[in-house]
Amino acid sequence: MKNWFNMKKIARIIGLALTSTFLFVACSTKEKTESNQASKDSILANNSASASQPVQTPEDSSDFGKFIQTFDSPGTEISPDILSALSVNNEFGRYTSEEILRQDSIVFVLFTHMKQVGPGINELHAATFSKDGNLIEESLLGSSYPSSGPDGGGKDYNYRYDAQRKILYVTNSTIEWDESAQEEVTTEALHYFQLTSDGKLENVNPREYPEVSERLLEKGELTDKTKEVLMIMRNEPFAVYGYIFKNKFLKSHFSSKAWYNPQFNNVSDQLSEIEKANIQLIKEVEDSK
Repeated sequence: MKNWFNMKKIARIIGLALTSTFLFVACSTKEKTESNQASKDSILANNSASASQPVQTPEDSSDFGKFIQTFDSPGTEISPDILSALSVNNEFGRYTSEEILRQDSIVFVLFTHMKQVGPGINELHAATFSKDGNLIEESLLGSSYPSSGPDGGGKDYNYRYDAQRKILYVTNSTIEWDESAQEEVTTEALHYFQLTSDGKLENVNPREYPEVSERLLEKGELTDKTKEVLMIMRNEPFAVYGYIFKNKFLKSHFSSKAWYNPQFNNVSDQLSEIEKANIQLIKEVEDSK
């Protein structure tokens, strides 16, 4: 009987010990789990905060860096101090960014200069730089100011850049007063510019008949030309504006020209009034052959 009570007492002691051990392990596990969850929550919170913060990219604080940054928003005024530091021609007036045409080993940009002379003269400038910001060349491409009728002519310009062929097309318009007709007459000249390997802007004219776009032609200067030549003359302005020719002869002829870039099925809205008049005249002579 005594032994039985002793065994019962021992079993009770063992049970209490096991219960204490179980409670200790359970509490430790809970604390560890809560600690791990808190760490995870902290990491997630930090990651979330990091994700919500915009990535800050260091800005180029050099004069050239500040100059290039103005082109992020075309029409931004360029500080005279920056222009002087880059050796760009810096006269009185307002300079504004226009467009970056190339930004590789050579940086090629366009900007404008508004001169406060009379009604104001707006000039289009081009500049090329080495990648480290050294000026290679600066060129004046065109001027624009309103005509004053009989008292004086005006000028204007527009441009487009063919990134694929790396050709800059600049059209310069001159407005003059025709005293006999008592009206203004506009003449246009289309210029082609290409960058040389050393960053120089070269004025090239790959067209065979640029006069079709530059001035009104006379019938007498067309009559001695062959029908084939007249067809090429008449269609050259269409080729300049990237028309996709269906005619096999014209397609073959203009495809051999480095400047020809066929892109559009209709370019009639690109033709100037001078080009339209000359095309009509050439067609009349061509049909009479």
